[in-house]
Amino acid sequence: MTLIVLLICVFLAVGAAFHYFWAFGGRAGWHVAVPQHLDGTQLFAPSRTATFAVAAMLTIVLIVLVVYALRLDLLPRNWLRTAMVLFGLAFLIRGLAWHRYVGLFKTVRTTAFGRNDTRYYSPGCVLAGIGFLLLAWEE
Repeated sequence: MTLIVLLICVFLAVGAAFHYFWAFGGRAGWHVAVPQHLDGTQLFAPSRTATFAVAAMLTIVLIVLVVYALRLDLLPRNWLRTAMVLFGLAFLIRGLAWHRYVGLFKTVRTTAFGRNDTRYYSPGCVLAGIGFLLLAWEE
């Protein structure tokens, strides 16, 4: 299970790092970070606050995972296990979304975001979701 924890931690840390970078004004990778219409225009323009909120949430999930994996007694164990299940479900829902622009079952796949979502974002979310559920199951 240590490898699962390590892989999920890397996935969350990279995601959080990119979101912090963008929240503080970084531009690298920004063009493939937001779903796009078929003409390549972004579906929406996330604010710095929203981008920072995503980064903070990924960081919180990472911290909770580390606390759970290291068996630190900072919160009741059943709360942490419930958190692992909820995180697992949330990541599975994101990865398996049946939405036009995001998820493995999306219909818009030819944009820069769509290609990256198909190759990296959605499979990463599915694998992280499965990993969280496996961690909760092992108790």
